[in-house]
Amino acid sequence: MRRSVLILIIAAAVLLIAGIILLALWPEKVPEQDINADPTPTPMPPLESGDLIRVSYYDVDSIDMMPRDSKHYSLRLNRTDAENPELDLIAENSVFKGMQPLMLAMFSHVTTLIDLPRVSEAADDEQLELYGFSNPIVVWRVNLADGNKVEFALGHRLAADPGFYIRNTESRDVYAVHNDVAQFLLLEVTDIYDIFFFPYPPSGDEYETWDLIEHLILERPGDETIELIRRDDEEWFNSPLGISRYRLVQPFESECSDTVVKSVLLEPVTNIIPERVITVNPGDLSEYGLDNPVRLTIATSDWQGTLLIGNPASNPRGWYIMIEGYDAVLLDPHGNYAFLGLDPAQLRTQLTWVHHIDTVSSIEFDLDGEKRMFKLFHPSAGSDDELQGLLDDMELSDRNTRRLFGSAMSIPSSGSTDEPVPAEPPVYSMKMNFTNGGSQTLELYSISDSQFLMAVDGTSLGVYTTRMQIQMNLLSRFETLDAGEDLQMR
Repeated sequence: MRRSVLILIIAAAVLLIAGIILLALWPEKVPEQDINADPTPTPMPPLESGDLIRVSYYDVDSIDMMPRDSKHYSLRLNRTDAENPELDLIAENSVFKGMQPLMLAMFSHVTTLIDLPRVSEAADDEQLELYGFSNPIVVWRVNLADGNKVEFALGHRLAADPGFYIRNTESRDVYAVHNDVAQFLLLEVTDIYDIFFFPYPPSGDEYETWDLIEHLILERPGDETIELIRRDDEEWFNSPLGISRYRLVQPFESECSDTVVKSVLLEPVTNIIPERVITVNPGDLSEYGLDNPVRLTIATSDWQGTLLIGNPASNPRGWYIMIEGYDAVLLDPHGNYAFLGLDPAQLRTQLTWVHHIDTVSSIEFDLDGEKRMFKLFHPSAGSDDELQGLLDDMELSDRNTRRLFGSAMSIPSSGSTDEPVPAEPPVYSMKMNFTNGGSQTLELYSISDSQFLMAVDGTSLGVYTTRMQIQMNLLSRFETLDAGEDLQMR
């Protein structure tokens, strides 16, 4: 069998399956003004069946759809990829993103109108008017690749059967077409427009949808821009700053609380799913609040897109949005847009510094003059040995080693402060020595009887902690170990 014939057979099978699925799911579209249309003539017993058009998918250049009561549009065969051509959706001289399976099914039905019952032969003008062809519901033109054109029209509903009258505009013969095919002819451009924004992961992907986001920028007119970057796996596990998966880079740099980032930002933006198209090629965007919109840019490893967010809608309720690059206003009636008023400080972790335990070789504590040395002994790669620790001369189990390390990481900030770094030395400090030879020191400077400015390597973090937090999260842990007791989980 020749390869071209095999391709046609496969293409036909795919189109047929797509058509069956879409017909089962797609609601039947019935123009309201034709439900109570003028009485149509009782059809004659079918004279015979006939074919209106039967052409190959590859012999068609485009199809122009001209609905009576909505915007005109075209489906054009894009032959950029000769072996896998796709269809472009064109409306008002602009190319839009359309749903390929639906367009392919429609393309197939429009170009293969075969074996249709003929209900009238050589109808006169009065009969054609009674069949609805003086003001047809839709006219469409099939533009063939060789330059020829064929035009058809859809008239009134059939008098008794589920379907419509149909004819070639160059012929007076009238045929009947069933609803199963007619509903494709009744599609408007807004039915075909692809309104999905964020690409979902393929079936079986190990990530949740939100976890695919590597870079996010939320630009808000009159408010602060929020920008997040997601660390890749290697950086996350090997960097000294490896506990926080996400890092805030605008409006200030900070480690993030991954749980908060997920719940208040990433999950809501990946669940933005527009329900319908409000208008294509809108004129005045101020009506929708899209003349000065919020810009939400999301990037994954292989995709980037920008969503423009306008005003909330009142009837029906929802939000007006646009996908950058496609000139159509969409409505999302169900999305959670609370993130538009997000305070970036909510994303910042309460922990003042975060480090991955595998990157640390030792911690040198200076606790108001009392010096303690905490060493970590990591098992070799692939070994089943446990992590071991040494606090001064005291051997620590894997569990106590991990819990003491966690305590060193768990001194939270209690609030913001503009106090400068004092000239006096810090009351408490922790020098973190890394396996790669580097180091970093957290310093706690007294700024009141109960508050301590937090700084790293002499630079203020702009936050303070309290004496109670230091006692509870650090000093009491040393007291427990010195008493020969195991540390309990907190």
